[in-house]
Order: sequence, then structure tokens, then C-alpha cells
Amino acid sequence: MELHWHWLVVIYLFLGGLGAGAYITSFLAEKGFLGKAPSLTRAGYFIATPAVAIGTLMLVFDLGQGFWKPWLMIGLLSNFTSVMSWGVYILSAFILAGFLKCYFAFKNKKAPELLTWAGAFLALCTAAYTGFLISVIKAIPFWNSNIIPVLFVVSALSTGLSATSLLAPLLEKGTYHEGRANQLHLLLVVVEIIVAASFIMVMLNGSNGPIGTESAKLLISGKYQIVFWGLFIVLGLVLPAFIYLQQILSQIKKTGDIPQNITANDVGSAVLAEAAASSKIYGAHSPLMIIGDTGVIIGGFALRMLIVFAALPVWDGFSIY
Repeated sequence: MELHWHWLVVIYLFLGGLGAGAYITSFLAEKGFLGKAPSLTRAGYFIATPAVAIGTLMLVFDLGQGFWKPWLMIGLLSNFTSVMSWGVYILSAFILAGFLKCYFAFKNKKAPELLTWAGAFLALCTAAYTGFLISVIKAIPFWNSNIIPVLFVVSALSTGLSATSLLAPLLEKGTYHEGRANQLHLLLVVVEIIVAASFIMVMLNGSNGPIGTESAKLLISGKYQIVFWGLFIVLGLVLPAFIYLQQILSQIKKTGDIPQNITANDVGSAVLAEAAASSKIYGAHSPLMIIGDTGVIIGGFALRMLIVFAALPVWDGFSIY
């Protein structure tokens, strides 16, 4: 018998991370950290609250007690030493902040800076909490690792950026420069590959005991190997990495072909024109980018599924599976 959480928790871990990452994406775009990407400044805010709210509802459904014994939830709120209690406060605060920010974005009004920054902080906490929630469970060695929260945060940022990039063209019109967004996404994918590889190696070398090793083997050579290698590694990481790299190189090539005998203003105009052309042909709306972003989202879901389902429990020092 395998003792683990089920699909509802997988959905929560996925949507919670994606929603938090989407908020952070629009926050970065709004503050200018992603260059000239106005299309990304609102889409993430529209994704954040619904995704996290639905994910939280899935978590409550899985726990069951919140519906049939609501007084237990009241007791949970008063237990400040419980990780679950922290999560209730973090998720509730983020959903509220995200809803307010979404309202301002929908109305095309500037939100208070305190609200915007508080939402970004709570989004980061939400992304980390999705990993921290399971990393503190010592009875399951595969989960009991400090690498899990890091892996989930990086994946949350990546899936959130992809979801925002896919939704943005449906909401905004016009040309824009996606260069920094592509660079950030390539960086996130590479970091996720490194963190995921580190996690698997830690488990395989026995640092978390033989049960952790057996769980890792289920991924790389056991019954979950097709999902691990096919959906997570190839579709979710390797393929998007090549696509984002190709977009960056194409953009560099296009913006680099500028005549030498023109003024500074002409250079700026030429760069913007090339960036606009690049966005139309090679940018976030191209079939390649849609494939890459969709792959990242599928890979992010596969990651949560693998972490949850491959985890073998320990009971009095023995695995029961």
C-alpha cells in the first residue's frame, strides 16, 4: 500500500504555484524588470487569484474535515505552530490581495503601491508554501528535503510566466519586446533542471535513507519513468529550453543588423521596429513559443504528480508498499 495524497492535492500544488508565479510575472512586467512587455502587466493578475483559490478549494476538499467538521478548521487557525495554519493565513491573504490587484488591473487603474508589493511578497510565500507543506513531513523521506521548496518556487515562477505569456495575447493588442521575458524563462528552466537533478542525486545517494532512494528509482527507471522523462524532462524542460534559446538568438540577430551611419534616435527606432517584427514572427505568440509555454505548464503539473505519487512512506523504519 502506498500512503500519499491524491489528485486533489496535486492540483492544489500545481495551481497554487502557477497562480503565484503568474502574479509575480505581471509584477515584474509592471515594474519594468521584463523590458517593454506591456502585454504581461495585467494577464498574470487575472490568473493569480482564480488559480490559487481553486487550488485551495481542492486542498480543503481533499482534507474533507473542513466541510464536514468546520470546527476543526477554527481550531487550526488558532494553532500558530502548525504548518497548515501558516498556509491558511498565507493563502487567504494572497487571495485577498490578488483579488484587489485584479480589480485595479481590470479597471485599468493604478493600485496602491503597498498592495502591489504586498501581493508580490505573498505570492512568493504562496509558491514556497506549496513545497514547504510537504517538505516538513518526516514520515515520507522523498518529501523531507529542503530542496523541495526551492524546486517548487522555481517551477512556480516558470509555469506562471508561461501561463501569463499564453493569456496575454488574448487580452492585449499591439507590438512589444519579449526579449527579457525569454531570457528569464530560459534562466528559470536551466535552474529548474539543475535543482531537479540535485534533488534526484541526493535521493539516489541515500541521504534520505533507502526509502527515499526507492522513490527516486520509481521516477528514473520505475513505473513513473515515462512521465518523468517524457513529460517532465523532455516536454517540460529540454524542449522549452531550446525554444527559448532559439528565440533569444533570433532576436539578437534581428536587432543586431542595424546600419552604422544613423543617429542615436534612428538606432532606437530601428531596435523597436526589429523587436516588433521579431515579436510578430518569433515572439511570444508564435507557434514555437506556444509549444514551449504549453510544455512548461504540462511539465510543471507532471512534477507535482511525480513528487506526490512516487513518495513511499516509512512506518517504524519500514516501507509499506
